[in-house]
Amino acid sequence: MSNNIKDSIWLIGPGNIGRDYIKVLKKFDLDITVIGRSKKNDFPLPVYEKGIESYFKFKLPNVPKYAIVAVNESQLYKTTKILLEKNVKNILIEKPGSLNTTDLLDLYELSVKKNSNVYIGYNRRFYQSVKKCRDLIGDSNPKSVHFEFTEWVHKINFNHYDKSELEKFFLCNSSHVVDLVFHLFGEPKSLNSYTSGGLDWHPSSSVFSGSGKTIDDVLFSYNANWSSAGRWGVEINLTDYKLILKPLEKLFIQNKGSLDVEEIKINNDLYKPGLYGEVESFLSGDKEYLCSLNEQINNFKWYYKIANYKEI
Repeated sequence: MSNNIKDSIWLIGPGNIGRDYIKVLKKFDLDITVIGRSKKNDFPLPVYEKGIESYFKFKLPNVPKYAIVAVNESQLYKTTKILLEKNVKNILIEKPGSLNTTDLLDLYELSVKKNSNVYIGYNRRFYQSVKKCRDLIGDSNPKSVHFEFTEWVHKINFNHYDKSELEKFFLCNSSHVVDLVFHLFGEPKSLNSYTSGGLDWHPSSSVFSGSGKTIDDVLFSYNANWSSAGRWGVEINLTDYKLILKPLEKLFIQNKGSLDVEEIKINNDLYKPGLYGEVESFLSGDKEYLCSLNEQINNFKWYYKIANYKEI
């Protein structure tokens, strides 16, 4: 920040994730404006409660340098498009950015036209456990990677999601795990995927299995069963040991020739895990670990294949 003038940032979406963002944003020298669509008496900062379109129309604001979009998944595209049309240059959108590829392509074309930077918020990339995992992998080539993205259906707050969001729940939630694997080891160059079953709220699939090879020639396999027991996790097999991210916030190691699994101690995040690093990278312009809009568009074809989704 220069000349003692605070850069401005808008947070659109004062929900639960918005609260987490505010905790982090308060640690930076920023002029923060919060915009929502309903009254939030218990939010830690004042909220303009008539929505982003009304704010532009009636407040006649200066365009902020940064914006974070943390609205419901079905509203991410519309809200981000408004910001781009108003020439906001740096935007961080909560995952998955949209529920279909067409919308993401539209945002990408508009961002290029407006010379704006748009990123998708996958905070797992910034976990301390993942940072330590990168250090241990180093320049060595993993022999194989296995991951699981079983959802705890009994923990889902169905009142939080509308029908379109539940039908694409893999994008709204499970993609955190798959994004992390593709981020660490490269997107697939081949993928064999199988699905079966379905739930009344997620009819396309409920059991998932598959395998493939990434562009970095790392073999991978995965499974998930939303009708059974399980959890999120990633297992990385190297020559001398296996690294286990299960849960993703923690890192364990199993040495070759041993049945013992030991936890590697890491420094815990002070905020929602990974969020501080993600916001810091966004504000500083450090793109190394951020998910670009173009990257998300590319990943969507794999996500659709894994989850048995059809483009509308």
